[in-house]
Amino acid sequence: MVLVALLASGAGAMAAQTGDGGAAVREKAQTARATSADLQKLVQQIGSQREKMIADHEALAKQLKDATDEQRKAIMEKMQEQKKAFEAAQSALHKQIRDEQRRLRQAGVPGKR
Repeated sequence: MVLVALLASGAGAMAAQTGDGGAAVREKAQTARATSADLQKLVQQIGSQREKMIADHEALAKQLKDATDEQRKAIMEKMQEQKKAFEAAQSALHKQIRDEQRRLRQAGVPGKR
């Protein structure tokens, strides 16, 4: 009888723990959805920056065709500056993505692999 009572109370305690664990799992899943949306936004930012840089570069390349030597030099410098600015922005976004992924791993949020 005592053994049956202990088993019953143990099963009740396990059920209570599972209920709390379910809430924790739901919370982690919600956090994962929110952070994956953040990562998607960052990836979209990278794409939009890339498209803008390509458009700017093409516009300068068209100007370069009809430019004089002095204008060519100025346009080439401008292209180099744009390239450096783009690379810096990309580097910052990539760092932000890596930091977000690291934070997710440390929090124990499951992700796709």
